[in-house]
Amino acid sequence: LKPLACDRSVEIVLDLPTSPAMVAGNRDELLRVFENLIENAIKYGSSGGKILIEVTVKGAHEITVTVRDFGVGIAAEHLPRLTERFYRVDHAASRESGGTGLGLAIVKHIALRHGGRLDIESTPGSGSSFRIAFPMLESNV
Repeated sequence: LKPLACDRSVEIVLDLPTSPAMVAGNRDELLRVFENLIENAIKYGSSGGKILIEVTVKGAHEITVTVRDFGVGIAAEHLPRLTERFYRVDHAASRESGGTGLGLAIVKHIALRHGGRLDIESTPGSGSSFRIAFPMLESNV
């Protein structure tokens, strides 16, 4: 996704743990989760100029990955519906960027199938954070 980020003048900043953090799951599906989240951050949060991808080990049993943009944010009334299929906050912006309205529904579905969850926080004017939590692979402990 670096070429898309470059095209939109967005810097991708990584904050990763010093040791590997592993989860059990389908590699292709997990890649799809992060591609969707990062692509959305680049497309819809590009006005902030950067996105932060942070991987955190929470205790001995959970790994979280947060994709945060610093763009315009999302109004509170839209947050509960963001993971609905075909739901769009801004129809014109979604059409312009080529979105289908399925990305976050796919992310939520894959997270649930992997024993995880998706949390979304956003403040208009301050950007949005999409945090996905997965159970840690037992060999990490």
